[in-house]
Amino acid sequence: MTIKYEKPLRYLKPLKPEHFSDLENIDWFSNCGKEIEFSSKHNLKRIESLTQSIELCNSIEWENFQLEKRNDLTSFLNRTRKNESTEWNTITVGIKNYLNNGIFKIVRQKLNESDLPNSIFASLEWDILSYCQEVAYKKYNIPTFYSHLIPIYKNGHLPCGYEGEFPNGTILMY
Repeated sequence: MTIKYEKPLRYLKPLKPEHFSDLENIDWFSNCGKEIEFSSKHNLKRIESLTQSIELCNSIEWENFQLEKRNDLTSFLNRTRKNESTEWNTITVGIKNYLNNGIFKIVRQKLNESDLPNSIFASLEWDILSYCQEVAYKKYNIPTFYSHLIPIYKNGHLPCGYEGEFPNGTILMY
């Protein structure tokens, strides 16, 4: 499978599936609710309750925080990389189409096999797409947040919130 763009990119290099091979090997949700057995440069806090983790994941506070972190990226690009930022929509549509035909199908299947509800898919979709956007612009020393969520997913957990002031707060995870 390839990543197809609706028009040629002038400033960014086209992404290839190998840029996202780390996503294909994730054992999604395999350790949700279990102890944290990996280290992170961010503070992590385990949410033990399935109900609480779902409420947090679907909360307006988490959604606003996620939006704020993506806005940090787009604001940075608009201030420092005007030409490259003009390709945001082209790169995003290409990535999203690629994800819809692959990774998102896998995540939906794993979600259906877990005790987690489909209502959290929008949060997962946002995190994964935002991570891919960070990959696309990585060489410009961009502000990152979503790249730090991927290790949580890789370890079978679900990021579901943030406590405190970024970047010194704590990522909540189930």
